[in-house]
Amino acid sequence: MTVNATPAVTHDDGIQNRPFVNGLARRIPSALGGLLVTVLAVLAFLYWAYCLVVTWIGHASLGTPLFQTTVAAMLVVGVAFYARRTLSWLALLVLAAAWCILSGLPLLPIVQVAVQAVVVALMAAAAVVATVAAEQAERPRF
Repeated sequence: MTVNATPAVTHDDGIQNRPFVNGLARRIPSALGGLLVTVLAVLAFLYWAYCLVVTWIGHASLGTPLFQTTVAAMLVVGVAFYARRTLSWLALLVLAAAWCILSGLPLLPIVQVAVQAVVVALMAAAAVVATVAAEQAERPRF
């Protein structure tokens, strides 16, 4: 018995139609990408160190929460190093900054949890999209 399954919409070369990911997969010069990611990593480390110091001296309200800053910096810098030849990591950077800022707002606990859950889910989706876009950028185009 033979089953004929029809794939999703594909181009002649067999790649599925993903215009959003393909738009993010546009390449930038590798020297520029490396420079941007290096500057991002240095700034993320400096801001993380600032948040660590203000937390240690007892003025945590002067910075963002240390846990959120640590997780956001590691995720953004890690994905940015992987996807340094594209700018697909910029959405993740914006969402990570929003997560750090929203974490410090004085909201009701249930609202705070709901808002952070939504932002973290969006960050996870942005990380996946950025890595797929970076992989898509490495494929040869004919």
